[in-house]
Amino acid sequence: MDQLSPLFQQLVMSFSNAFLYRPTVESFITITLGWILCSGRRTITGIIRAAGPHATKSHDAYQGFFSRSKWQMDSLWKLLFMMIVKLLPEQQPIFLVGDDTLIKHYGRKIWGAGLYRDAVRSSKKYPGYAWGLNWVVLAIVWELPLLKGHCIALPILARLNPKSKKTKKRGRGSKKKNTTVSLMCEMVQTVANWLPERYFVFCGDGAYASVAKQLPKNVQLVSRIRKDAAIYSRPKARTKKRGRPRKKGLRLPAPKDMAPSKKEKWQVVQLDLYGEMKERYLFHFQAIWYEVCPNRPINIVIVRDPERKIDDEFFFTTNLSLSAAEVVHIYTGRWPIEVVFRESKQYLGISESQARKQEAVTRTTPFCLWLNSLIKLWFIMERNCGRVDLPEPDVWYRSKSTISFQDMLAALRRSFWLNLFSCMSTCEDDFEKFNLYAVNLLSNVA
Repeated sequence: MDQLSPLFQQLVMSFSNAFLYRPTVESFITITLGWILCSGRRTITGIIRAAGPHATKSHDAYQGFFSRSKWQMDSLWKLLFMMIVKLLPEQQPIFLVGDDTLIKHYGRKIWGAGLYRDAVRSSKKYPGYAWGLNWVVLAIVWELPLLKGHCIALPILARLNPKSKKTKKRGRGSKKKNTTVSLMCEMVQTVANWLPERYFVFCGDGAYASVAKQLPKNVQLVSRIRKDAAIYSRPKARTKKRGRPRKKGLRLPAPKDMAPSKKEKWQVVQLDLYGEMKERYLFHFQAIWYEVCPNRPINIVIVRDPERKIDDEFFFTTNLSLSAAEVVHIYTGRWPIEVVFRESKQYLGISESQARKQEAVTRTTPFCLWLNSLIKLWFIMERNCGRVDLPEPDVWYRSKSTISFQDMLAALRRSFWLNLFSCMSTCEDDFEKFNLYAVNLLSNVA
C-alpha cells in the first residue's frame, strides 16, 4: 500500500471508520489494492495473488471479508458521497442518474439470481434473456473540470433486486416485493436525507417515471413520458363550494396529439445530443399526469427531428422553471451511467465474482462500483493538483481528446509500479528506460 500515491492512501484510510475491527480494515486495504492491480479474473484468489506480499493472511480470511465480516456497504457509500460533494459547487444542483443493469452470474445456487431480460441480446422484436443478478444503481454526474463538456458518472448507491423463487399469498403480515422503481425511490430518499439542505435533480429513463410519486422536497425529476399518456389540464382555482378540491382539470389529448402541425409554433434549437450538435424542434406545455404524478403539474417537452427520420420523443420534468432545451440536455446527460456499467464489466471484472451466499452477493458488486468511483475521485483530485501525468496516446489514436476510465486506472497503477521500482533500485542501477517501459506495460494491462 505504501507504493501507491499518498493521496490514494489517504482516501482509502479515510474509509477505515466504516469497519469495527482492525483485521477487517487490513483485509479491506489488501482487497482494494489487489482489485486495482489484478489483470486477470477478479476472484478472491486472483485479487490476493495480485496483491502479492501485501496479502499476509490466508485465503479464507479474505474470502470472509464479503461473506462474514461485520460492516455495512452503505457506510462506505455515505463517506464516498460526502467526499464527492465537497468538490462540487455549492450553488449548483447535484445531478443524479439512475438505471438498472444485469450482471451475468451463472449458477443455480446463487442467492437472488434469476432469468432477466438482457438488453445486449434483445431487439425491438425479439427479447433476449440471461441468468444473473439485477442491480439498481444511483450515480452522480460530474463534468470534469479538466475537459469542458465531458461528464463522468460516479456510483454512490446500489441495491439488488433479487428474483423471488416462490410467490407467497399476500396477507396482513406479508411484505410487498421490492421492484426496481421502489429501490430507486429508496436510494433517492436516502441521498436526499444525507444532505437535506442541497438541491438535487434526478434523471432516469421511462421505467423510472413513476419515481415522481415519491420525490423528496429537495429533488426534481427529469424522465420520459408515454406518448399515449392520459394527461389533464390544471384544475381551476377553488371556489367557495363545499367538498374536496379538484386535483385535475379536463382531459387533454395524448402527448403525441398535442404536437402542433404548424412549424411556427415549434422552437428551433441546436442541441448537443451525445456529443453531436443537431437541429431539433421543441414544443413544451404544462399538464397533470394524474396516474404517475397526481400532486403536482409537470412540464412536457416534445422533441422532433426536422427531417422526420426518427420518431418524436417525449420528456417531462417536475421542475416547471426548466426550459425545453435544458430538459433535453439533462436527459441526454444520463448516458455516463451506461458507461459506468461498461467500465465495471470490462476493466474491473464486476461479473467475475464467484460469490453465492447472500452477504457476499450483496456486497461484492457494490464494492466494485464503489471502487469505480474511488478511482475517478482520486484521479480528479490528483489531476487538479498537477501530480499525475498520462502516458502519451498510442500512435494510431493521436486525435484522442478525452480521458477514459482506462486512463485513470492506468495512471493509478502507474504510480504504484513507479514507486515500487524506485524503492527497489539502488543508486548504482541504471535501468530508468527499462523501468519506464515495464511500468507502461504493467499499468495498461486491464
